[in-house]
Amino acid sequence: MLARLYVASGAMPAKSEDDARHIAVAAVNGIHTVVSWNFHHMVNVERRRRINAVNLREGLPFLDIVSPWEIIDEEA
Repeated sequence: MLARLYVASGAMPAKSEDDARHIAVAAVNGIHTVVSWNFHHMVNVERRRRINAVNLREGLPFLDIVSPWEIIDEEA
């Protein structure tokens, strides 16, 4: 399971396996952007780098993990 690979590689902490599952579901389904308020375990440059390293090794697409503030349409 991809979520377990994220945890085993140190990309996600063991206590955040649910978050790892959310990211894994996005990766295997071709969803390229994950939006989250979870700045500690998900919207984090180092974690994103590690997650994408696992994805690269597994032949999956890179993910952009961002906060809602990064996708707000300023013209709305």
